[in-house]
Order: sequence, then structure tokens, then C-alpha cells
Amino acid sequence: MENIPNISVIDPITPAWNHMVRILFKPFAFKKWLLLGFCAFLSQCGEAGGSNITNISYFRTSNSNIGEWVEANTMLFVTLICASILVIFIFVCFILWLASRGKFMLIDGIVKNRGAVSEPWNDYKKEGNSLCLLSIFIWIVYVVVFVIIVGLSLLIAMPDIQNGSFQTAGLLAVLFGSLTFILYIFASIAITFFLNVFVLPTMYLKRIKATEAFKLAWTQFCKDRMWKSTLLFLMMLMLGIGASTIGFFGILATCCLGALPYVNSVLFLPITLFFACYSLCYLQQFGKDWTFFKNLCRFCNYELHGLEDGCVCPECGKN
Repeated sequence: MENIPNISVIDPITPAWNHMVRILFKPFAFKKWLLLGFCAFLSQCGEAGGSNITNISYFRTSNSNIGEWVEANTMLFVTLICASILVIFIFVCFILWLASRGKFMLIDGIVKNRGAVSEPWNDYKKEGNSLCLLSIFIWIVYVVVFVIIVGLSLLIAMPDIQNGSFQTAGLLAVLFGSLTFILYIFASIAITFFLNVFVLPTMYLKRIKATEAFKLAWTQFCKDRMWKSTLLFLMMLMLGIGASTIGFFGILATCCLGALPYVNSVLFLPITLFFACYSLCYLQQFGKDWTFFKNLCRFCNYELHGLEDGCVCPECGKN
């Protein structure tokens, strides 16, 4: 592995911004913008969602009727539950599949500076499907861990539940559930960050399966540089707060039309591309084997077309 003396989380900001401007505005092409927006929309499938408010009072008043119906139709009830779980699972798998394929379409459009759908969809079919399988596995782990947390919390609180009171067991259950759920959230965020920032670009550049990319990305970027990865996460979090503020006012300025899924992806495409370019520019600091943007300096984005391979960049003096 090439010895990298210094990896910065600040240096990639300027090249990432320059790449975003070059892709979207030099020159501006409305069709390419829409196509890249569509790729961004697909890549973000399943990353946001809403929740419905249930009429609790209705279920309280009809609780006895529901219990009687379940007792009288036990097999039908079990069948409906199993069918519902199966439908939800299939739907989630479909969404994860679309998102996995869309992520490669977006990164391909960024690296090759083009707005294309069918070509990257077909070219990265193998990698997209592999990422989808890994995402499904991780999603199943999320569900299993969540069920275990809830189950253990209920088990701890069982004495108070049976007594119809809230005392020591109930308090311990709340503390246990709260702490483990916070750890669960942090772990989920860390895994998502690792997949999007490290594993996905590795799969795209090396054309390898998700499990292989997972191991390679961990060894190359995180194993001996955990603190740098943490700094990268904090930097992207800080930039994300600023981007969220811009997005909030942008949605208000469009009378909430900017909150619509595809409209949101198109309207805030510069933000999406900047963050994608930022992660790629960060990875390019790890050596020539991690160059995503060909004929461009991996440090400052200077155009190197026509110059000899291995030459020093006239702009920043780096090689």
C-alpha cells in the first residue's frame, strides 16, 4: 500500500466544489441536470419517510372487539400477519435494489460528467445487485437487533407489567432501552456512512463485490486511520447542517414544492453532487490507485489533459 503522509478533511472541499460547478454549470445543460437529478432520486430511495398518526382512542374503545375477532379467526389473523410481513419485506427489497442501482448511476454520472440512465444501469448491474444484497442483510440485522432491544426491555419490565405498576423494574427497562437504542442509532449511522463514503466508491472504482469492497475499504481507509474517518464524519456532519439549512429555506421559498421527492432531488442537486464529490476527492488523497477523475489533478482539480503521465500539477505543485 502506498505510504500517504497526510490525509486532510479540509483540502477536498475546494476540488469538490470545483467538480460540482464543472459538472452542472460548465456548461449548463438542463437535460443533464434532470438526468442526474433522476439518478440522485433513485440513489436516495428509502432514505426518508413519514409516519402516520394512529387514532389511539378508537383502538382503545374497540380493543375487546378486536380480541374476540382474533380468537375466532386465529388462522386467518396469523395468515394476514405473515402475508403483511412478506409484502413489506418484498417492498423494502425492491426499494433497496433501486437505491443500490441508483447510487452507481449517480457516481458514474459524476465521474464521467454526463447525464445517463440506461448505460450505467446496465454497466454496473453486477455491482448494484451485490450492494443490494449487502443492504438487505444489514437491514435484516437492523430489524433483528431492534426486536432484541424491545424484547429485552419488556423482559426487564415484566414484573412491573404484571403488577400494573412502574417501579424499579420499569425504570431499569426504560434506562436499558434508551441507552441501547441510542447505541443502535449511532451504529446505524456509522454503517450507513461507511457504506456510502467508502464501500460504494471502492466498488465503483475496483469493480468488485460488496463484501470484498467492505474489507478493502476498511483496511485501506479506516483500520489504521479511525480518527481521520471520525474527522471526516464530523466534517460532513457540519457541512450537512449548513446544507440542511439551505434546503429548509429552499423548500419554504418554493412553497413546499421542493419537498416533493423528485423535485427535491433536482432542486438541490448541487448539494448532492458536492457531498458525493467531496467523498471522492477525500479518497483520491490515498494515492494514484484511487483516482476517480481522470485527466484532472486529484488534489486541486486542475486540467491535466495533454500533459505527460506522472507530471507535477502546474497549479498546486503536487503529483
